[in-house]
Amino acid sequence: MSKLKIAFLSYRSDPFSGGQGIYLKNLCEALVKRNHDITIFSGEPLPDVPQNIRLIKVETPGYFETFSFKERFKIFKEKNKSRMEYFDFLKTSTGIFTEPIFFGERLVLNEVFTKEAHTFDIFHDNQSLSNYPEVINKRLATTLHHPIHVDRDIDLDNEKDFFVRLAIRRWYSFLSFQKRNIKNIKAVISPSKSSKLDIQKYFDCPEEKIEVIWNGIDLSDHKFNTKETFTNNLVTIISSDVPMKNLKTIIKAIALVKNDVPNIKLTIIGDLREENKQIIKNLDLDKNIEFKNKLSRLKLIETLNNSDIGISGSLYEGFGFPLVEMISTGLPVITSNKGSLPELSGDAGLIFEATSSSDLAEKIKKLINQNDLRQRLINNARNRRDDFFGWDEYAKRLEIVYQKIIRGNI
Repeated sequence: MSKLKIAFLSYRSDPFSGGQGIYLKNLCEALVKRNHDITIFSGEPLPDVPQNIRLIKVETPGYFETFSFKERFKIFKEKNKSRMEYFDFLKTSTGIFTEPIFFGERLVLNEVFTKEAHTFDIFHDNQSLSNYPEVINKRLATTLHHPIHVDRDIDLDNEKDFFVRLAIRRWYSFLSFQKRNIKNIKAVISPSKSSKLDIQKYFDCPEEKIEVIWNGIDLSDHKFNTKETFTNNLVTIISSDVPMKNLKTIIKAIALVKNDVPNIKLTIIGDLREENKQIIKNLDLDKNIEFKNKLSRLKLIETLNNSDIGISGSLYEGFGFPLVEMISTGLPVITSNKGSLPELSGDAGLIFEATSSSDLAEKIKKLINQNDLRQRLINNARNRRDDFFGWDEYAKRLEIVYQKIIRGNI
């Protein structure tokens, strides 16, 4: 297709944690390889992108790099006292996450944006859903990795204290702002069918506005590994130990399995909260569970290759990259029944009730004891791997959406 000039809009794009910055980097690199002209307008932290992608920093106050009121007030004192700065500081001080709310206003103050806004063929928002001017809205797509409403609901379900629950609701109040703005967007990109349904539910977004495109993933270094021996080694991957990752359920399931399989091993790739470390100790699982963090790509793949069963137990995933990686290295998997996980695993895995440690324990024992079942899932995983695609294919599918917007077909 013809070369497009595309502007990506992202209120923060951390290159090392969270999916937004990593998604932005991979997608923009793929689009540049397809001969498109890419500019990223981002607040800090900025994405890690090569020099052939133009990166423009949108000035943001950085209030959420600290939770100290004193430090935030120091930042505020150094700002020009505009209406926006007063409102941003006041809302932040009363417990609201304001970055996506004020990103649009900060963007239009950027000199490069002001000068070049009319020259872009497409604007692509990265889950900001901010209040943008008409020059953006008439050519605007957004990627919603998953509705953050789900995070809010899970946080509320895991908190009993009335005042903490009030603070949680206050923090997530930016969601009502985003819901108002989604009506201005021409196309919403969803990474899974399950996420699409939730976007319809939480945002009252018309079905015809949502395009489902599975995320791209680079599997070139993931060789399908058929192990000759089975050693009761399990693995799970978490980006952060938050309630949504459901690690407590997995740990308790291992304790149940240990009664029948004393030599069971679980490797947790990621950081653990002190609460879960204490649970491991209380359940006498120190010799059965190890955790690794900050693994290089090579070490991650090595750990997967040394495992026998993969577990993906999240209470929600818009698109489960770790699950795809486990399937693609030849692991039979067990997933929760939430979010995109059953959709992605297909017939390459077993499914357990997300909040039931006993159900997960039964599924683990079933895979340990039934070699024929394991082999069937491994064979299915080999076929399932072919259903996943890289970022170039993702970019091709996205180009179709862009063309619909440009031609006014959306």
